[in-house]
Amino acid sequence: PLNTSIIHSLLLLQPHPPPKPASSVAASTMCGILAVLGCADWSQAKRARVLSCSRRLKHRGPDWSGLFQCEGNFLAQQRLSVVSPLSGDQPLYNEDRTVVVVANGEIYNHKKIRKQFAAKHTFTTGSDCEVIIPLYEEYGENFVNMLDGVFSFVLYDTRNKTYMAARDAVGVNPLYFGRGSDGSVWIASEMKALHEDCPKFELFPPGNLYSSAAGGFRRWYNPQWFAEHVPATAYQPLVLREAFEKAVIKRLMTDVPFGVLLSGGLDSSLVASVTKRHLIETEAAKKFGTELHSFVVGLERAHLI
Repeated sequence: PLNTSIIHSLLLLQPHPPPKPASSVAASTMCGILAVLGCADWSQAKRARVLSCSRRLKHRGPDWSGLFQCEGNFLAQQRLSVVSPLSGDQPLYNEDRTVVVVANGEIYNHKKIRKQFAAKHTFTTGSDCEVIIPLYEEYGENFVNMLDGVFSFVLYDTRNKTYMAARDAVGVNPLYFGRGSDGSVWIASEMKALHEDCPKFELFPPGNLYSSAAGGFRRWYNPQWFAEHVPATAYQPLVLREAFEKAVIKRLMTDVPFGVLLSGGLDSSLVASVTKRHLIETEAAKKFGTELHSFVVGLERAHLI
């Protein structure tokens, strides 16, 4: 797998709200999700409490706040608009609103999946994460390996009152899992949404999904190399280069302006080089032009440290 720190050299610049100074542009880079499931308390006071916990993630998504409630089950999201900023507000639903999803992620193959289900599913937003719903309806919980992207999501099915949650293969997007004192399940992008209400919480393991129907975690990401104590694949520089370039190119999927954050090292310089070379081929170039914006972060008097 590629070093995920390399990929995060790509930096999204949001038009809503107005652009911030370069030194603070990276303060919010992804959405925030919170799910509270199986609560014994369905009261307005509980709803207000869930909203309060969700707002602790507001710095992750300043563009929209959404909440779904079905009896003692709550799904909340704080959105940062990257794909389809004029639609795609969450939670996301199927046609009859019986399946609900909140997600933090980017699904790079969402257009391919949309075409696959165009005749079966009516998409109501331009969100790349909406494809999670038809995949679930078609394959049940056995679809996560069909997603090419970085993500964390929670899905609730009101028809059988079950839910599932999943995190991407190597854990690019953060996710935490806890239990309330009433036995409820809490899942959130950051610990600050859990720590006051969960006596115990832990990291949601990368490459895993949690199923309420099965009653626990299981790995969905099982590549051959995962079980190898010593790598069995020979070093092939051309194969590595091709994989690296494809990884950078597919991350140019965005409906908002973007740039590259340079650290001064080799990794981010390579990302910038590949981005500049292939930018003209992307949909983003048609919307925002082919000039690549780059940023660096410095510390005053850092040379004295």
